[in-house]
Amino acid sequence: MMRFVTAICLLLLLACNNGTSEKEEMKFTPPVAQWFETDTVVVWNCDAATEQRTRIFSPADSVPLVQPFLNGINKTWPEVQLVKKEQRQDTLVVTILNSEWLSNRSGNTGAEQYLAFAALNLLEIKGIKVVQFDFQPGVHARPGTWTVADFTDWKTDTVHQTK
Repeated sequence: MMRFVTAICLLLLLACNNGTSEKEEMKFTPPVAQWFETDTVVVWNCDAATEQRTRIFSPADSVPLVQPFLNGINKTWPEVQLVKKEQRQDTLVVTILNSEWLSNRSGNTGAEQYLAFAALNLLEIKGIKVVQFDFQPGVHARPGTWTVADFTDWKTDTVHQTK
């Protein structure tokens, strides 16, 4: 009986090994992830109260895709979910799914901080010169349009540059 159990164990061990040597296992390379499906981009951090912006990341090239920036904004502010509605020439129209939080519960400072942060980052998208926010208005925030001109008087600082 003991020989039978030992033989079964050896067969299972050989079946699990499946004939691959250690050298073959070391040749495995993981699949390459496509950056536009997994990336999260945040270029600016800001303080709307002091009108100061800080560049925290510099992409090597202009990023033409909207989604990485939306991912970065949504990960930074999970209470508010921003989605692309449409893009017309140099204008990006975005909508806020949880606008009740932004317009009625974040306070004036919180709403301004969020909109400035989102606009600064979305204006970094290649070809985008205008960001239009579309959402239900409330006590602290209303839909509006932002451009680079809204930030010309802001103090600018660079903390970290990559590539």
